[in-house]
Amino acid sequence: MLELCNDQFKTDELQFGFKPNVGCTNAIFTLRTTIDYFCERGSTVYAASLDIRKAFDTVSHHKMFDSLLKTGFPVCLLSLLMNWYSKLNVAVRWKGFLSFKFCVKSGVRQNSS
Repeated sequence: MLELCNDQFKTDELQFGFKPNVGCTNAIFTLRTTIDYFCERGSTVYAASLDIRKAFDTVSHHKMFDSLLKTGFPVCLLSLLMNWYSKLNVAVRWKGFLSFKFCVKSGVRQNSS
């Protein structure tokens, strides 16, 4: 079994996602405090935001694997991911009826068991 040091999982204190008891409210408070700080000192503040809530739903599996390979991602792990994703079949349940299964070729697996 592969053992990983807890230090490898530490995140920056300014990261708000994927942490217990930290979320959008904390991020908004930090952003608002930062903007207020600079505005009170006479600076102009420019901001931009990007809504990526649905981004994971559109990731092409082929492109994802190709990108991982180009970055030097370990081939043995890539092979494992490719095998796992190749078996990603779903069906739709609607009004008590279940559709035929079909293969999913995009989207990143989330909360799967």
